[in-house]
Amino acid sequence: MSLRKIFFAACLVLSVLCLAAGYGIAGQWIGVVMAIVIGLAWLFARKYSASGLPLICLLASVGMAVAGQLTGVSPLLMICGSGIALAVWDLLLLDVTLESNSSGEQTLQYENKHLQSLILALSSGLCAAFLGRLLTLQTPFILLVLFVILTVLSLDLVWGYIEKVVYR
Repeated sequence: MSLRKIFFAACLVLSVLCLAAGYGIAGQWIGVVMAIVIGLAWLFARKYSASGLPLICLLASVGMAVAGQLTGVSPLLMICGSGIALAVWDLLLLDVTLESNSSGEQTLQYENKHLQSLILALSSGLCAAFLGRLLTLQTPFILLVLFVILTVLSLDLVWGYIEKVVYR
């Protein structure tokens, strides 16, 4: 089993668990069933990944998270569920991109680099969402813009360091 398939399975399970757990804790059992159905739809979308089904599954997962937010379900679980669903969607698109390529060294390097950037983006996005939920700061807009620029440049430097260490 390839690393891409392992990440797909792990992300799919985590996304469904976050959505189902959020709805289950709130006692909304229809939401739990819908989260499981969406998880099964993701498996069906993997088989037909060249169609528009992955986008529909992504919209359904994000829609479930938004509906959960509006009905009082745990916001952190809904953020995790929708964020990880975005990673599942990206992995399905990566499958479509790589299905016609041979499994050479260059394709393997591209896949590994894509998975590393996906993990970095997912982890930094979820950390930012968690910090945003926990911290309430009254900052001027210009300071917020400068902070975002600093964060983007820092992530670029971290990514450059990772490339230098890994692809030496």
